[in-house]
Amino acid sequence: MKHEGRSRQNLKVIMAVSHNENIEAALKSQIVPDQEFLLQGSVMDNSLGVLIDRLRGLCDNSDVHPETFHDHEVVYILKDFNAPATPGPASQGVMLRVRRAVDRPDLPHQLRYVGYPELGNYPALLRNCLDVPVSSNVREFLQELGAKLDHEFMAKGYIMKKGRIKVTVFKMYKMGPGMTKENLEPMTMSHLVELSVLTTKTDMSVADDLRALADQLKPLVQLERIDYRRV
Repeated sequence: MKHEGRSRQNLKVIMAVSHNENIEAALKSQIVPDQEFLLQGSVMDNSLGVLIDRLRGLCDNSDVHPETFHDHEVVYILKDFNAPATPGPASQGVMLRVRRAVDRPDLPHQLRYVGYPELGNYPALLRNCLDVPVSSNVREFLQELGAKLDHEFMAKGYIMKKGRIKVTVFKMYKMGPGMTKENLEPMTMSHLVELSVLTTKTDMSVADDLRALADQLKPLVQLERIDYRRV
């Protein structure tokens, strides 16, 4: 029995080592989709219906009404807050986003890391992006690490797909004392429109597909690569 238990333990160690080696090999080969191409724009609320109809004609499953979502997103900053401020992204720390589906409480929370836009002449904004499903106590965990709340908001809208491209059209709402999911204050008179696709640095052709879809939405919405560091 002792020999059998030791064998099982050795097998677990071998499997763990093999798993880690596979992850490292995948990362070195750049086959893990940890990059995101992104185009963003906005459409006035009174043109939302026309845009949704156009997207339904361009995206997959045009005979089905677009899927809706209602998310609560909380943004944290993780850095050394006692360090003197210096110019550049390094002093801004790491931004971590915690998102939960208000309309689907059975789903796990999502922890999202988004890097700074990469320099280069790309058809769309390119940045590092990692999404991980986590437990509901992730906010307490981040606070224990020293992360500080930066801002939070509600997002309600539609999500569609065209091949690998994800299309989201949503409105952002303020969070405040006494506000509930039925009583929200919109931030703007428009909806945000995002086209995004997860990929790798070795697969740049999807950026052209993203740009082609964006061109088909003109003049309803002008989708651009927006670097918020320069806004």
